[in-house]
Amino acid sequence: MKLRLSSAMWAILYLLVLLSLLTPLSAITLLVMIVPVAVLYASLRVNVFWLHIVPVLAILGILSGSLAPVTLILAGYFLIVGIVMGHLYKKRAPALQTIMYGMGTLLGLLLVMLAAGKLIFGFNLSDYVSDFVHQTFDPLLVVAEMSPMISSDQWNPDFIFALANQTVMMIPLGMVVSSFVLAVVTHAIVRPTLSSMGVAVPKLRAAHEWKLPRALIFYYFVVLIVDMVTYDQADGFWKMAAVNLLPLLQFCFIIQAIGFWFFIGHVKKWHRAISVLMAIVTVIFPPMRIIGIIDLAFPLREFITRPKR
Repeated sequence: MKLRLSSAMWAILYLLVLLSLLTPLSAITLLVMIVPVAVLYASLRVNVFWLHIVPVLAILGILSGSLAPVTLILAGYFLIVGIVMGHLYKKRAPALQTIMYGMGTLLGLLLVMLAAGKLIFGFNLSDYVSDFVHQTFDPLLVVAEMSPMISSDQWNPDFIFALANQTVMMIPLGMVVSSFVLAVVTHAIVRPTLSSMGVAVPKLRAAHEWKLPRALIFYYFVVLIVDMVTYDQADGFWKMAAVNLLPLLQFCFIIQAIGFWFFIGHVKKWHRAISVLMAIVTVIFPPMRIIGIIDLAFPLREFITRPKR
């Protein structure tokens, strides 16, 4: 009875979250759009799960009116991701695997939707982003011409064009990061929720155990070389690859550095607050990622734990 009541409440919450697509609140609720589906799928039998979902989608379609096709497509998008992550939770798959599968599903479905939008409606994401940048910053050109306080040497049409071009090139990075954030937020909410409902879900490995593949060092230097070679290029495949891969690899080294601080804290019996503080400093001050690069390149952890003679 308790589980039945809980699942009904989650179905109602799912409906409210979907209805928020019709309001400005959708900018916030998109972060938790997958959560109700993952919780319901992981805690219910498949046939019972659909008994909760189908009425919610039907009500959404009725209340959306003329916007029903858009809201139902978005609901289907997040529904599929929720089912994938919920299935992995039900199988008690490792937490990192669940996050990566969720992220990959989000990214793959987004690419399919963009391809369908291009084919059916002629929607081009690159053109949309470029137009948005121009509409946002072009008014500043007028202000720069009228105000002596703003340098017209910087705010000129060439600068706006370069900014729009750079933004368009970083679309793949934005898609990857947003998919990763959505998957992580979903896991951060779903795992403790399922645990409180009596559904055992594996945790992420402890921070002091985080260690990425050493091959990332090689990839990093290759991307650095590509970035230097294409520095003066405005566009092109290799330029786009460098612009998108370099920040991702740097983020990986920040994660590695955070794991290193927690490793030292674990070995040296530091107060956890010290490791947390060092992690915050590493995130705020990106050059600290050099710690992660060194930790991957050299056996620092083995040196720290090596018995002293």
